[in-house]
Amino acid sequence: MNASVLSESRELMTLVDRFESIRAEREARAEAFADGRRPYLIYQTPYPRIYGDVRTSEACFARNLQFIRDSLSVPSDHLPALEPWFGTGVIANVYGCPHIWRDGETPCADYRYDRVEEVRGLPVPDWREGEIARLVMDTIRYMKARTGDAIPIYWTDTQSAHDTATLILDASAVFTACLLEPDSIGEFLSGINRVTLEFSQAQAEAIGDALIKPGRIMASSARFSGITVSDDNLAVGSPETNRRFNLPLDEELGRAMGGIAIHSCGNWTDAMRMAVELVPSCVAVDCPICPEVDPNPCRPEAVRDVMANTGIPVHVRVTNDQPHMIEAVKRLLHPNLRPVIRILSLDQASAERNYAALDELLSAYYSSGRA
Repeated sequence: MNASVLSESRELMTLVDRFESIRAEREARAEAFADGRRPYLIYQTPYPRIYGDVRTSEACFARNLQFIRDSLSVPSDHLPALEPWFGTGVIANVYGCPHIWRDGETPCADYRYDRVEEVRGLPVPDWREGEIARLVMDTIRYMKARTGDAIPIYWTDTQSAHDTATLILDASAVFTACLLEPDSIGEFLSGINRVTLEFSQAQAEAIGDALIKPGRIMASSARFSGITVSDDNLAVGSPETNRRFNLPLDEELGRAMGGIAIHSCGNWTDAMRMAVELVPSCVAVDCPICPEVDPNPCRPEAVRDVMANTGIPVHVRVTNDQPHMIEAVKRLLHPNLRPVIRILSLDQASAERNYAALDELLSAYYSSGRA
């Protein structure tokens, strides 16, 4: 074994030892949250640098290891995990859409079809036909070969059927068809959901005992359930589109995967209210509540009013500017709300200050008799 390989192996062993020293404490907090003994979680990480121009299993693994090292240095109730991430267009690529690598930037998908007539009756492909899907699976196997079950692994970035549809077919055609040609678009969306489900099940089988749920974006644990889906079109879809297509397709995926944790960017509190009604398999939601993290965030009071008394954990993304962060969280709080507060830390010192400030606020609130 040459010196560089030996050094790399030692570094990996050191990281695994460090991970194990922290794992029990963080898993205990997740277990207490799942059991209702802890009313909140604080999910803090450094800025994730695993998303970008990463084209190989080896490069993805290396970036993940650095992110986990950085994550273990900041206080958090969240357990970081390896993520085989290669962009949002994995299923679009299965449908034959180009996966465009951009120097120094994240990859993107280029839609293949312009009109709904072109996808009417389109055969549902096998996920194995996708070059990027195969890369995801190869990366999971590479991660498992390097770490076994010592460091947990997420699914890749799972997009909703409607999100993926707008990566395959011109987005305006998708939204128009939801109103004017519901049967054609419904069949197309159902096929995408089937491919997504089969690919997700294949990933779970490959990850095995290392899998923690619900996965990326959400605080995750061996004690939690379901799969995270990014359904960003919920924020811009009409009530009819969300009610007829987006949320029922999310529920279909959730029933098959033991639950679904729904993320959307933007202000999606109206759709969130519908999700509580139409997605009984929902195990969590995720949303922004600060303009520093999203140009069109949800209002904290609106999220509170929708999610209080549902029992469903609500993950909220907040600014790392402490005064604004504390003010936003205060506006969110309700005795019967189960918040998970997510912060991207600037550095270790600010991360420690922000965790301490949030923990003090939340502990005082939930022990004051208001909760």
